[in-house]
Amino acid sequence: MFRKLTPLAAALLAGGLVIAAAAPVNAAVLERYSLDFSDSGVADDFCGVGLQPTFTYDQTGAGFVMNRGKDGLFWFHEKLTVVRTFTYNGMTVTDIQPNTLAKDHKVVDNGDGTLTVTQLLTGGERTIGSNGELLAKNSGQIRVRLTIDTATDEVIDSEQIFGSTGTNDDFCEAVLAYWGV
Repeated sequence: MFRKLTPLAAALLAGGLVIAAAAPVNAAVLERYSLDFSDSGVADDFCGVGLQPTFTYDQTGAGFVMNRGKDGLFWFHEKLTVVRTFTYNGMTVTDIQPNTLAKDHKVVDNGDGTLTVTQLLTGGERTIGSNGELLAKNSGQIRVRLTIDTATDEVIDSEQIFGSTGTNDDFCEAVLAYWGV
């Protein structure tokens, strides 16, 4: 738990599913939804080194589904703020993702019961120690290509097709060093 998979990646897989539907040519928002979620507990095997720090997870955000284009395909757009806090041996780190955007950049009906969806993911992340020290930062954008089965809404393939344009500090490396592990 809590290796390299960020809440953004989880939101990408959970919220980025797209299905085909008959719809008007013009873009129309079909549904708006909340992405608010909180959790807390003990992390299992933090960063793959066997640590079990306590954590809190708070996510606020919203998304919408619209259809657009001549094929009337569904497109998703989500905006999130995520704050994760981990405490180990009395030392706390807070990971803040203040303005994360995930949106479908291109949707193609492959004509075989699948869609190819290119998603744009942007945002920033700052990891701060309990002393206020900046431990790690990540910012920029990536693009991911998903192949989705329209009958089941399942992601059958995913690949990163455009790497990060920003900073890429290693979250686990920074936190473990801060904790002296």
